[in-house]
Amino acid sequence: MSDISSKPSDRQSPLGRDGAIGAAPEQPGASAATGVPNWRLTGTLSALQELVEVAESVPAVVARQAGLSTSELHSLRHLMRGPMGPVDLAKVLGVTSAASSGVVDRLVSHGHAVRQAHPDDGRRTEVVITDSGRAEVTARMRPMFVALAELDASLSDDDRVVVERYLRGATAAMHDLIA
Repeated sequence: MSDISSKPSDRQSPLGRDGAIGAAPEQPGASAATGVPNWRLTGTLSALQELVEVAESVPAVVARQAGLSTSELHSLRHLMRGPMGPVDLAKVLGVTSAASSGVVDRLVSHGHAVRQAHPDDGRRTEVVITDSGRAEVTARMRPMFVALAELDASLSDDDRVVVERYLRGATAAMHDLIA
């Protein structure tokens, strides 16, 4: 994790001072980490890296606090957007239908979800989050959302434009990698 209290050149990253992960530079002047000429781990890149690392750990911690598995927590998050069929839930979770069925069984046993007939096709079922499931997720995530709203409110409109452009660009770079 980066030491955000120090100047950018002194920050230590899990990847090393220049983001190195052990690969040799592909071209003269390229970073050992990225193969990108003139790559340097700036304050913004270090902060972004730290955000990504922390964001990766949030679901497991929140799930553990709630007595759920990460799959159950992710399911509740998806169900907060609206009912889903078990197969659709399996697809968004990246698991088999059988695994999704087990997740749904556990959510139902916790009282966080119910199975009900699909309104348009009685042969199908859908999974619906209950008030209990919604309250569980909301209670666990609310402190983070309050802090983020306060942080966002502290930005000027001009600051917000720059931050949004940076974050959307970073998101696009990551989407390109997994596309």
